[in-house]
Amino acid sequence: MFERLKTFLSGMNRLRLYSMVMSIAVCGVVLISVMISEAVQNIKPKQIQAPEQLVKMEKQDPKTVEKKIKTMRVEALLKKAEQAVDSETGGEDSNIWALFDNYVFMGDSRCVGFSYYNFLRDDRVFAAGGNTIRDILTDLDKLKQINPATIYLCYGLNDTGIGEWANGEEYGAELAEIFDKLKKELPDTTIVASSILPATPAALENNPVWGKIPEFDKALQKVCKEKGVLYVDNSDLVKQNMDTLYDDDGVHLRPAFYPLWAKNLYMATILAEVSKQ
Repeated sequence: MFERLKTFLSGMNRLRLYSMVMSIAVCGVVLISVMISEAVQNIKPKQIQAPEQLVKMEKQDPKTVEKKIKTMRVEALLKKAEQAVDSETGGEDSNIWALFDNYVFMGDSRCVGFSYYNFLRDDRVFAAGGNTIRDILTDLDKLKQINPATIYLCYGLNDTGIGEWANGEEYGAELAEIFDKLKKELPDTTIVASSILPATPAALENNPVWGKIPEFDKALQKVCKEKGVLYVDNSDLVKQNMDTLYDDDGVHLRPAFYPLWAKNLYMATILAEVSKQ
């Protein structure tokens, strides 16, 4: 009988010990869960501060923000163009040519230099000695195939020299018709007309016909304004470089002139885009 009682009591002790161990384990799990929960609640998300300029933009009207972004982009392009041309070396040392994309240059013998000196691709320069504005429409089919974003017109030397137009008024009237046709056939293309580069005083003395250039250039400027064509004034560029970057004949151009001319055309085009915004 005592042996049975001893066995019974021993079993009761083991059961009690097992219960105590399980209770302690459960309490431990609960305690750990509570501690983890409190720790998670105390974790604060890391605050990342946006740049002040972006914070200000968030508070502005979306259209205003879009305009500012475009302006910043244009300013970057202008700065890039400014840095691209080395006014002393010019030519092949210039990176201005990389900024031209989806373009066509059209013009006379002075425009030929853009491809002749390997600045621009031959298939994107429609120019030849003796060309006038009447050759623009001759190349219309090729222009429509390319459908360039921008056409740069660099005429005037032969327009004033061969006597096809008696005066600036007649010249302007035909220009207007050509511009209308171009805009109709290439409605998404920006047309940029370079001012007619003047001759040097020595060339003018040898050939007075170049004296018509200012009159014809004034007609060009007037028609550009009427027809929504961008006119680019090169007078400052010429004043600064006529003595050093014109050829001996006083009307054609040395290679180093072309990067400066291209920069002037490019920057004027970018600034015109800004004014439309």
